[in-house]
Amino acid sequence: MRKKLTKYLIFALSLMLFIMPTVNASDANTLAELRKELTALKNKKKTQDNAKRQTKNQISSAKNNIFSSQQAIETGKKQIEASKKEIETLTDEINSTKGSIKKLMNSYQVMEGENIYLDYVFNADSYADLVYRYSLVKQILNYNNGQIEDWESKVQYNEDLQKDLANKEIQLNNSIANLENQLDSLGTQLDEITEISMDIQEQIDGVADLIKYYESLGCKENENLDQCVSVKGDTRFRKPLTKGTITSYYGYRFHPIYNYKKFHSGVDIGGNKEGTNVYATANGQVGMIIDKTYKRICGGRQVYIYHTINGKKYTSAYLHLLSINVKVGDSVTSNTVIGKVGGGKKTKSWEKCSTGAHLHFTLAEGWYGRTYSSYSTFLAKTFDPQKTLKLPNKNKYWYSR
Repeated sequence: MRKKLTKYLIFALSLMLFIMPTVNASDANTLAELRKELTALKNKKKTQDNAKRQTKNQISSAKNNIFSSQQAIETGKKQIEASKKEIETLTDEINSTKGSIKKLMNSYQVMEGENIYLDYVFNADSYADLVYRYSLVKQILNYNNGQIEDWESKVQYNEDLQKDLANKEIQLNNSIANLENQLDSLGTQLDEITEISMDIQEQIDGVADLIKYYESLGCKENENLDQCVSVKGDTRFRKPLTKGTITSYYGYRFHPIYNYKKFHSGVDIGGNKEGTNVYATANGQVGMIIDKTYKRICGGRQVYIYHTINGKKYTSAYLHLLSINVKVGDSVTSNTVIGKVGGGKKTKSWEKCSTGAHLHFTLAEGWYGRTYSSYSTFLAKTFDPQKTLKLPNKNKYWYSR
């Protein structure tokens, strides 16, 4: 169940990316301020691009260091293997001579305790025999002492070699870990810089689009943009269709295509054939258009209109259009045909989120794309068109606007 829910959530989020265009709001009040903002964003982008190049160079350098270190690591591994073999050989030698050395030391202690060597020397028959016996005993003692010292030296060397081997292995592992951590850190840094750079580029594109938009309206450089966007005021909203019936309410519903519960930001209005005229709900100005060039958009062709109703700003949205009759910046009245009903067979080839001919109609506070840019904010500012327009319930038709 959890996996299924997660899958739905991921699908919903990815779908949202297809539904809405990238929209950027700005605090600028004039075209001149917008141009300054655009210049500042471009400079910021250059700084990020420089940081990106530097990080890429650091990554390249780190990779070269890793490559160089790999040779040292391989040498270290060979030394470790050689040390292991030497330790193994020494251990075998020590173990093989351990018994004889132990016997030698025991017999040596017994001989010293009983003064056997002294008795042997002083029981000589002559002076020459005494010298011979003394020389012989001295050689035996020197040999025995040498054997013991040699064995003890091997034991100590073996212990030192094992300690050195352990230290080398620790240093080698630490070296590898440090190099990997450095590369991971640089990779993360590059991802963050790239993400910031992409975000700045989106802002640049958004401000550039705003500049084009206000230029298309004929706004002067230092003219207040809100005054330039002359949205003719109105006192009420009207129905966007001459006749129709609600086929899906505003609010959470079980989506007919995705088969899970999803927020519905407007009402679906059916009862009309494709090609039926769609009207602006009130006087206003076209603020944003999405055409079918966005092949996988859920909502198809869309028009967003800015309104001022009794001094308050609103946005109306019209989705699943077969065609669009207006362009961004056009002033409209409540009698302006802004498009045609779609969502049916004529738009099925590219419309992915419609079960039949209908209009999806949304109302929201504020001017989406101008006074705010977040789609989640847009959703939060929507309200029920049925209550506002006093539309009848499902299966009940109206026949006038």
